[in-house]
Amino acid sequence: MIEVTAGTAVIVAIFLLGELLHRVGIPVPGGVLGLLLLFVSLQTGLVKLKWVERAAGFLLRHMVLLFIPLTVGLMDMATLLSRQAWIICTSIVLSFLAVLLVTGLLGDRLLSPACDSIEADKA
Repeated sequence: MIEVTAGTAVIVAIFLLGELLHRVGIPVPGGVLGLLLLFVSLQTGLVKLKWVERAAGFLLRHMVLLFIPLTVGLMDMATLLSRQAWIICTSIVLSFLAVLLVTGLLGDRLLSPACDSIEADKA
């Protein structure tokens, strides 16, 4: 249990550092900065995987509980959401298509040189 608590403390500290960096002026969401900081810390060895592994597993197993406040908040805003439903749905569809298009084009661009070199090696 102490390992889970200590690991959670490390994860929360890194998350809060990301939030602090966002508030200082870095134009990236604090949660994303925290994930990047955790990744870099794990890769460089500043944070050992064994320190956070059990806590991360615990949080992932109970992730559904973390969405309950969001769901209750959405239910509380039902009238606003119903008035803006078409705008919300349109933005969701357009952002989905934009992500799909950019991912496809980026994948095509990044994989084309690799496929060309494989074809050249076969010939």
